[in-house]
Amino acid sequence: MNDRLTVVEEKLAYIEKTLSDLDEVVRRVSRNVDGLRRQWQEIRDAATPIDPSRSPLDDVPPHYGPPTSTNR
Repeated sequence: MNDRLTVVEEKLAYIEKTLSDLDEVVRRVSRNVDGLRRQWQEIRDAATPIDPSRSPLDDVPPHYGPPTSTNR
């Protein structure tokens, strides 16, 4: 009977250690996710909103534009 109790105690100690290790992993991942959410929000806040009235051609550099009489 004593040997069985020892085996159960060892298994319980192993389970407690595993649970503690997993808890630390979950806490670390949660901190990382929180940090990534903050970074994502900062990026979204810094991004320029798209103006639906603008055309993609509004952002074309001048040297991409149609040739003028001096360029030909």
